[in-house]
Amino acid sequence: ADATEYGLSAGIVTRDIERAFAFARRVRTGLVKINQPTSGMAMTVPFGGFKESSTQTFKEQAGDSMMLFYTQEKSVYLSP
Repeated sequence: ADATEYGLSAGIVTRDIERAFAFARRVRTGLVKINQPTSGMAMTVPFGGFKESSTQTFKEQAGDSMMLFYTQEKSVYLSP
């Protein structure tokens, strides 16, 4: 899943919840969907890409408010 230069979203379909969470922890994407389609998301959750899907903004280049805006966070959706 990480054999790409981009990291916007990823998904996994499995009955093994431990494997699903291990995937979510390891994959370098800003959004992980477990047993769900990768399209669509709640507009109230943090979202941002990794790798070339990121702005690559670093702390040294921006102030505190800018860093909050560009912080990389990961959202994980799960359907049993």
